[in-house]
Amino acid sequence: MEQIQRTRRIEQKWGFGMAPIKPAAHAQRIEAARTVVATLRKGPFAALGKLEDLSTVKGLFTRTYKKDQWDWFTVWGQLGFPPDAVARRTSGALLHLYRCIRDCDTPATAKALEALQEGDTVGTLERFVAGTPHRTPGHGFIYVLSTREAPTVLKIGYTDRDIATRAKEINSSTGVVVPYGARGAWMVPHAHQVEAQLHARLAEFRVRKDREFFQLEYRDAAKLIDAYIATVL
Repeated sequence: MEQIQRTRRIEQKWGFGMAPIKPAAHAQRIEAARTVVATLRKGPFAALGKLEDLSTVKGLFTRTYKKDQWDWFTVWGQLGFPPDAVARRTSGALLHLYRCIRDCDTPATAKALEALQEGDTVGTLERFVAGTPHRTPGHGFIYVLSTREAPTVLKIGYTDRDIATRAKEINSSTGVVVPYGARGAWMVPHAHQVEAQLHARLAEFRVRKDREFFQLEYRDAAKLIDAYIATVL
């Protein structure tokens, strides 16, 4: 008997990284962020009985630079688009603070709190709680989109709006069966000009001259984009 191949249904309207946050999960994250803010403002006693909240917030920053979760891009936007280096540093600092408080190491806890207070962690989390993430005025985004089914076919472009809105427009286009998701994004000034320069540097990988699609591994594209953006920021 001939075997019938069945096509898996694609239900989601969003791509990898851009999953919406369920209300219950978001509410839990908000409470965790409040605990971290209170700890940074008032001291370690604010975290007593709520130590796992530090771990929860650490996880939010971790997913934004690892880019390995279905909601990483959504969370990145909610946190105000922190650069990977800042997110990595904040994640590590929160893990260190968690361990210091857990181990009742008072001197180390004081130093860990001081390190976190030197940055904008409090402001970032207060804006996260309020739902008003910061975006640098005059900056747009360079984005790299792809599908999980064709990960080396990259759509590289720019937008002065929100990348989620741009991705939704692309996914609503006729002929798009599998939704595109964010592989990476960079907040830059003069995004349109940056896009033009990047397209010129990626010309050998372009699939068609009239389209913004490029055939290469994401890690290679990200390396090139990182290197160029470092010269303009």
